[in-house]
Amino acid sequence: MIDPRERFSAAADLYHRYRPSYPDALLDWLERATGIRPPARVADVGCGTGISSRLLAARGFAVTGIDPNEAMLAHARAEGGARYGQGTATETGLADASVDLVTVAQAFHWFDVPAALAEFRRVLASPGWCAAFWNLRRPSPFMDDYDRLLRAHSSEYEVLLKPEPTLQAILKAEGVADTSEAEFPNRQILDREGVFGRAYSSSYVIHGVAGAEAFDRALGELFDRHQSGGNVEFPYRTVAVCCRLR
Repeated sequence: MIDPRERFSAAADLYHRYRPSYPDALLDWLERATGIRPPARVADVGCGTGISSRLLAARGFAVTGIDPNEAMLAHARAEGGARYGQGTATETGLADASVDLVTVAQAFHWFDVPAALAEFRRVLASPGWCAAFWNLRRPSPFMDDYDRLLRAHSSEYEVLLKPEPTLQAILKAEGVADTSEAEFPNRQILDREGVFGRAYSSSYVIHGVAGAEAFDRALGELFDRHQSGGNVEFPYRTVAVCCRLR
């Protein structure tokens, strides 16, 4: 199994171009639930190409994005909007009590939950708020067929760690208090190129599909069956949890 810190090196460009953003309602909720508002200091850990970092910075937060993968960080730095540094969830490189909020977007399922929370406690100033959120695919005729395609062609799809158990592990972790959960609708409208880009932005496609020709043929046929006006919809539910770390 490939080191999670290196899984997205080959997919960095597609990740940057084709991964979904997050709804404004998520950030509204995050401010209400934590009471943390701009210009507070935020560490966006596992920031990847900076999708969530830029959203937070656009709100007026002072954001430092942290990621172990230089290929992903290169896109984040090119887009700007925040400061970026190389580090991991357990070794962020940040000073003690140096941030007001830690956010983790689409990445916490790659972390050792207790070890990551211990590092977040170290870098957080009181009262110590942390938030994690993911875009999870919502059922639809297209998405159901897409899920079956991934199960049929990727050897990694069913064995890799999934967000839902991680969310529950965060809620049950020692020293976690004042928890709050939320869910918001989100979506992407993608043309054929976008569907292929979105598929190949996933590490379980890049590393788990042995027969790319057969996969591409099946994905193209799937798009043709479901497209309307040259596009298909990727519907998501953005799930989020925030908590205070005692």
